[in-house]
This record gives sequence, structure tokens and C-alpha cells, in this order.
Amino acid sequence: MLKRSSLVLGIIALLGAGIVSIAPASRGLAQAGLRIGGPSANFGVFTLLGGFMPDPAQYNVTSGGNLDASTLGLAPNCRGFVTAQPDVIVRYQNPRSWIRFFVRAQGDTTLVINDAQGRWHCSDDEGGNLNPMVDISGPGGGQYDIWVGSYRAGQNITGTLHVTELTGNRP
Repeated sequence: MLKRSSLVLGIIALLGAGIVSIAPASRGLAQAGLRIGGPSANFGVFTLLGGFMPDPAQYNVTSGGNLDASTLGLAPNCRGFVTAQPDVIVRYQNPRSWIRFFVRAQGDTTLVINDAQGRWHCSDDEGGNLNPMVDISGPGGGQYDIWVGSYRAGQNITGTLHVTELTGNRP
């Protein structure tokens, strides 16, 4: 019994020192298929400071990929076919109290987002149309990995990813 308690105390000490970390289960599942926290994205890496102008920030993207987000165990409502690498990385600094991501495209697209705290946010059709939208209250500063998916396999849909801090901006 003494050996087991010494082992537990040793692990606790390593955790406290930051030498060992335990990732959330969903992060481990996603890492099997999606590249999280990396330095590059299909359509660019951008930095936004809270209060950015012009608002919304807009990034041209093409949806689609060969990974089915619904099979990756990320979160409810995660759908669509995406690539392993994020489509866009947003490094959000000096965050405000709320941020929205949405896509405008001429086809059925989805959004999969891994936020700065490692939480998953997903969206399919919002507001009665085929465009996805994700609102995040209390967003943290840091890297947001964003995938724009196609609802159907084999489709590549050209569109625009919008990032806004203004509630009036919608898909």
C-alpha cells in the first residue's frame, strides 16, 4: 500500500509541476484524425485583436475533405466532411465577451471549431438556411482551429468564413 500511495503522490507532484498533463478525452479522439494546435492551415493563419475592424473579418475558403466529422467523437452536431488540417487558424488576442463564426456559401456547409480552451463547437444549418454559425460566449484568448466542412462527401464548396463580435452579423 505504501508503494501505491507513493506512486500517486509522485504523479500529483508531476502534474503540479506541469511535467505531465492529461488531455481531455475528446482531444485524444480528435487527434487521431484532425490536426489540432498546429502552425498551418489550408487557407491561412490570422491574428485578430478584440475590437477588430473591419468587422466581420472575412476569409475565403473551400469546404470539404475526406474525414467524416460525425465519426470523430468531437461533440453533438459535428457533421460534414473535412480535411485533417484546419482550413483557417484564428489567433484571437484580447478577447471580448462574445464571438461568432459563420459561413456564407452557395451550398450545404458545416463548421467544426476547436477553441482556445480545447472545447469543440459545431454547426450545420442555422436560421433556416444551409449556412453554419457558432456563437461562443466568454471566448478565451488563443488559437481557434476552424474546419469548414461539406455536408455531403466529395463536395467542395467555395465560400467565406466570417468572424464577428457584432450580434447583427449573421449568415
